[in-house]
Amino acid sequence: MQANRNELIFVGAVTLAACFLRFYRIGGKSIWLDEAFSVWIAGHSLWEGWQWLIRIDQHPPLYYSLLHLWIELFGELQGAVRTLSALFSTLTVPLFYVAGRRLLDRSTAAVAVGILAISPFHVQFAQETRMYALLTLEVACVLFFLARLLTRQDARGRDWVGLAFAQALVMLTHNTAAVFLPVALNAAMGIVFLLSPSGFGHGSGDLERREPQGESAVEPDGAGIQVWAPTDCDVFWSRWIKYQGLAVLLWLPWAMPFIIQTLDVEGGFWLPPPWPKLVLDTFRNFHFAFLAADFPVRPLWMWSYPFLALAGLIGLLLKGILPLGSRQPHAPEVKDHQQANGGSAAWRVGDGATVILLVCLFALPHIVAFLVSLRSPIYSERPLIWTTLPYLLLVAAGIRFVGGPALARLSTTTRQISGSAASTGTRKLAAILAAVRQGAQLIIVLAILTLSGLSLSGYYYWFPKEGWDKAAAYIAEQVERGDVIVFNATWVQIPFEYYYKRYGLDTELKGLPVDLFERGQLEPAMAESDMAHVQEMLDGREQVWLVYSHNWYSDPSGTVPMELGKLLREDGRADFTGIQIIRFVSGE
Repeated sequence: MQANRNELIFVGAVTLAACFLRFYRIGGKSIWLDEAFSVWIAGHSLWEGWQWLIRIDQHPPLYYSLLHLWIELFGELQGAVRTLSALFSTLTVPLFYVAGRRLLDRSTAAVAVGILAISPFHVQFAQETRMYALLTLEVACVLFFLARLLTRQDARGRDWVGLAFAQALVMLTHNTAAVFLPVALNAAMGIVFLLSPSGFGHGSGDLERREPQGESAVEPDGAGIQVWAPTDCDVFWSRWIKYQGLAVLLWLPWAMPFIIQTLDVEGGFWLPPPWPKLVLDTFRNFHFAFLAADFPVRPLWMWSYPFLALAGLIGLLLKGILPLGSRQPHAPEVKDHQQANGGSAAWRVGDGATVILLVCLFALPHIVAFLVSLRSPIYSERPLIWTTLPYLLLVAAGIRFVGGPALARLSTTTRQISGSAASTGTRKLAAILAAVRQGAQLIIVLAILTLSGLSLSGYYYWFPKEGWDKAAAYIAEQVERGDVIVFNATWVQIPFEYYYKRYGLDTELKGLPVDLFERGQLEPAMAESDMAHVQEMLDGREQVWLVYSHNWYSDPSGTVPMELGKLLREDGRADFTGIQIIRFVSGE
């Protein structure tokens, strides 16, 4: 009872800490382009927003629909629209802990959820008006229901339905996850089936072995590894196929828009090819995003997580061979199931299946995204944020393993020897080994806390977002009646207008080469044939303001200011974060 109370206190404290970090200074930074686009879509009716998504975006409708309802309740100020993501990210923490505890054990889950709570990468996207925090929460739901199914031989129907619905929600939140998550899940389960068609490996972590309960019960094989009896196994795999089909069926209404959006991405997308540096930067951000570039031995710290994940992988594999670690009581619902089965421990996934599941969920999406990007670039850190959940479980397992179970076993053996031999030297050695074990884990945890804290400081106080609020204020203070504001890329009008409309000015806003989405395209490029239309639009104007942003993609050769310079005379520039304001005046 006391252990359960302590566990609740711990999870509650970590969740509160995560909540504080995700809401701290949440409205302090300007809305940037992608966030403004989310607000713009959500500002339409649900039906209109879905139509715009099909025409010009590459994402499913779930997040935008939820944001629409959120804005109806709380308005569209930058802090208000971001709180939805902060709430999603906060809720992920306790759910991830429960899933990790079932898949591994309490201590490993505690370490993993602690890292998640203070992760600068997750805090960043908890403070963005985008779908990535929701995506992470949904994948945590998938892990939760999956863990319940794999740790209970008598899995309930609601767990199967929960898994199918959670998976469908993931697929309706991001188009890449609609492919990567089912691929990773089914690949993992397929590998498990090929390696052990009659079931999963032996119980580990918190639970002990279950005694046979009749003909269809779990029975130990010759090596002492428990497997499901054929009847139970057949039921599991048939249900797996059935409820995977249900997840696809729930997603099916979005299938045709998904195909349309995929073809649009095939035709051209803003992401660069997946050069090795892009992949390395992705993982650096997964680890300690915003850590100062001049931090001492920064590469060593930035790449400590992969070594810990590898150690966790090794530790989990060894755990299936060596009796490392202790067994403790599990969750109350599992205890109830134990009592219902004569006091025996409930069935749970084995170490081998756990390793396969975590590795597939983490690695396969990156591999598939990289391979697809060789043809059509889609590899990006943001859509892959959900892969950090299985990754952090491996990292936590590594922290537990490095200086942990192996030394614990050696320390226990030494204490047993010292107890029988009563040797002062062996007792001292046992004490030293115990201290080394605890000290190694403490040092690693303190290092992660320190580096995460420094990274969070870099995010809160030094990481700038695009300065659309300042750019809008700059023009609003100087604009005159009859002026026109033009945009080198039509979609950069959205974040500018988000702030500019607050000044109540009736200034004419125009996109180049055409007005916002006039051609049904998100990113129409300026062509020489468009110049006649531009000249007609600007004819007779005394003053024109060019808002020039994202030109690295939309106008890499500087065509827009060069062509405007042929029609008008440049009369000054002002630079803001990610934006340049160029004023043109009549040459007469």
